Amino acid sequence: MVKYYSILFFLLVMGLVACSNEQEGERGEIKSDHHLDGMQYSLETSGWSPQVAHFFEYDDKTGAIQEAYEMAIHHPEVLDHMPCYCGCFEQGHVSNRDCFVSQVNQGVVQLDSMGFG
Repeated sequence: MVKYYSILFFLLVMGLVACSNEQEGERGEIKSDHHLDGMQYSLETSGWSPQVAHFFEYDDKTGAIQEAYEMAIHHPEVLDHMPCYCGCFEQGHVSNRDCFVSQVNQGVVQLDSMGFG
């Protein structure tokens, strides 16, 4: 039962993060999609690219965003069957996972900026 509620919690967080407004820190780290080019996560080292790591370290409020990305990366089977309702299908997204992961190639996950808001 706890596992069921945990999955529901993560799905709720994923939906809220993916459909939230654009987020910008006081220093302006996250301004627009072009500032987020090259966002990656290494499956081999379980490490984020520098700009993503900096964003997560910048503000303790980004923990939910980081958890949502980790869920999308490590549990694609959950999000692959969850549609997203924020209109991102116009950008080619077919499931909620597409809001977080754009592709996986040779152990490197290319992240989609939609999950940042």
